[in-house]
Amino acid sequence: MSMYYKKVILGLLLAFVVGFVCQLAHIPVPAPPVLGAALLVFLTSCGYWLTGLYLQRRETQGEAP
Repeated sequence: MSMYYKKVILGLLLAFVVGFVCQLAHIPVPAPPVLGAALLVFLTSCGYWLTGLYLQRRETQGEAP
């Protein structure tokens, strides 16, 4: 498993733990309460991750960004 996949899995696990702790402590979750806004945050994170993978592969193939 590559380092990037480990970071993604760790990030998702951390997000789950933060949400779980917020629910137990009865405090508002630090995320948008609307599905569309939460999806936007998720897709922004995916875009950031995919761009990092793309740039890393270009670098290893010897292409300049």
